[in-house]
Amino acid sequence: MDSLTCPSCGASLPVETRFVKVVICEYCGQSSLLKNRSLDPTGEKVNLASVDSILKIGTTGTLRGEPFKVLGMLRYSYEDGFWDEWFLELQNGKKRWLQEDEGEFTSFGKESITSPIPPYKDINVGSSIQVNDLNVFITEKNRATISGGLGRLMFQISPGDKVEYVDGNASGKLLAIEFTPEEINLSIGESISLDEIELDES
Repeated sequence: MDSLTCPSCGASLPVETRFVKVVICEYCGQSSLLKNRSLDPTGEKVNLASVDSILKIGTTGTLRGEPFKVLGMLRYSYEDGFWDEWFLELQNGKKRWLQEDEGEFTSFGKESITSPIPPYKDINVGSSIQVNDLNVFITEKNRATISGGLGRLMFQISPGDKVEYVDGNASGKLLAIEFTPEEINLSIGESISLDEIELDES
């Protein structure tokens, strides 16, 4: 594990995995790109309001018995409020996102898209679309803004980035499709109860 210095405030920031592309300082909110084993402070500085959560950067524990460590977090804002997505590294090297919205958790994993996805404008709540080999009933369609984040992330983000998204259900599986100007991302997940998340004692 490398330890780099925040170019804004000088804090020591550990980088746990070689797949990290962006580091967001937990102390001053500076977003920096990881280039050639050094931090380039090209991103904005955003201090997010703290919220009452059982998770924070560096938290370790188990998710349904599988060990994890929290590496990063993104906050999305929309017309009715906001939600946080915690970036987890599992013991086997896999990555998961744990979405937290008003105390409720959903575990998501990124999936490859193997079939055409209709344009965002053509998808309607209450309709069904085919995604890969799944028939997905659409339950929500909305727009959100990335307010900011913390810790280490595997892709480049900038506070203020806009995303369009739809959520759906396919035979008990929860699907989230995110549309950005550059790409479409698919995540498949399931609801997680609080007692399925066990934290290590700090």
